[in-house]
Amino acid sequence: MTSEKDIAFAMPDAGASTMGGGSAFPPAPSAAAAGSEPRKIEDVLASEGFYMGPPVGVSMWPMLRNRHDVMLVVPAKGELRRYDVALYRRGGKYVLHRVVGYYEHGSEKGYVICGDNCVTLEHIPCGDVLGVLCGFYRDGRHIDCETSRGYHAYSKLWVAMFPARKVCKGANAAIRRVGKRVLVACGLRDRNAAGKAGRK
Repeated sequence: MTSEKDIAFAMPDAGASTMGGGSAFPPAPSAAAAGSEPRKIEDVLASEGFYMGPPVGVSMWPMLRNRHDVMLVVPAKGELRRYDVALYRRGGKYVLHRVVGYYEHGSEKGYVICGDNCVTLEHIPCGDVLGVLCGFYRDGRHIDCETSRGYHAYSKLWVAMFPARKVCKGANAAIRRVGKRVLVACGLRDRNAAGKAGRK
């Protein structure tokens, strides 16, 4: 598990166009022109209607791997649902964490949000959300957040396991084993690949 100081799931500048592992990825419309400043992701979402790039950080593990997978984010329209993965800013960083509930303080309404690899709950006003994860590529396989039954099963199971994950926060090896098994059970990871990784 990450330490509390590592809960930010920072996203790269909008000019990023490579997958983790160094393999080339076709430049998305979000790629900045040569010699120009990288565009802000919110500007890319507004002008292009989507942002595609690799995650930077480990707070959404085991679903998303640092600089390895490729995520597809679209602008947030209307109220997000529980289990959606929201994109928002925290200071100078972009953060991509899961909605686990809602809150209301007077006239302010927002989301209770937590990274899949975190145990700290954040309260993010609805107006601070920039986008929502609609899909991602894992080992070349596209996972659609709307239609994938495996993804929906993983989301619900992982959120339900929050109390146990919080208790086992320091048990890194145990949590990693459980995470891999959950991904395999939900069909988001190949069983043979998981077995080989476990023997390394």
